Amino acid sequence: MKTILLTICSLLLVSLSFAQSKKEMEETVFKLDEKTKSLENEILNIKTNLSNTNTTLGLVSKSNLDLEKIVSAQSLLIKKLINQNDSLLKAFSQKKVTDVIESPQNEADSIVFLIQSYYNSKKWEDRLAFVLNAETVKQHMKDYYSGQYLPAKVLNENIAIQGSNFKLNESFLVQARTREGTIYVKKTGDGFKIDWDATMGYNPISIKAFELGGNAQSSEFRVTAKFTNAYPWEGYYTLYLSDNNSGIYSFISKSSVEGKKLFEILKDGNEQPLFLQIKSDNSLVEDTTVGIITKVVAKGWSK
Repeated sequence: MKTILLTICSLLLVSLSFAQSKKEMEETVFKLDEKTKSLENEILNIKTNLSNTNTTLGLVSKSNLDLEKIVSAQSLLIKKLINQNDSLLKAFSQKKVTDVIESPQNEADSIVFLIQSYYNSKKWEDRLAFVLNAETVKQHMKDYYSGQYLPAKVLNENIAIQGSNFKLNESFLVQARTREGTIYVKKTGDGFKIDWDATMGYNPISIKAFELGGNAQSSEFRVTAKFTNAYPWEGYYTLYLSDNNSGIYSFISKSSVEGKKLFEILKDGNEQPLFLQIKSDNSLVEDTTVGIITKVVAKGWSK
């Protein structure tokens, strides 16, 4: 009996132990199952992150490729701009050389060189080397430029020579972008020279002062002349003559040789620069001193 009881107790103990072990095993399996799920989630997260990383790397790689393309295009553009700049510098350098004449090769070059050298002179005295009758006009130039002289650069493209193949002692005009605009030049045995008196319209006294002086002796004046209807006098042309400072009314017989010359020059009604010989008279028009034209010295202001 004792033995049976011991056996039964042992079986109960074994049963209890087995039951307890099963419970523990179930709990352990549950925990392992939870850990497995957690690991699976972590693995899933890692895969997601890895996928995102690959996507980001792909975008970065594409951006780098695009950036390389942009840099390459910009490099080509920079090279193109550098080439264009070099071409512009070369063209500018060539243009700079041809802006002025440095070594005259022909008649036209010599005339342009004369004009450029004259206007680019640092002092008015330096211009004497380029003018006609330098000793005669020196005082005229000194009076004119005193305190107001400025050199000027005149480019080739701003100089236009009127005519070509000039004869010795022949005068001609050069149009230039200068203060005077029209420049009188003469071919001499010493080369081409600027007629300063003609270019500047120089007169020893103003034509008005001469008129008021009542000088019956004829004097030569550089004037701008135009026909006018003022003071009509039968058989005579009436002209208005002006210089740089003043103006007067003047007359000339229509039937005279000089009158006919003037008509041919002025018949279009426009003003013209003329070199005239004039004397003053106060007997033709009441209370007015007028000029009487005695000779047409030259069309223009150069003899």
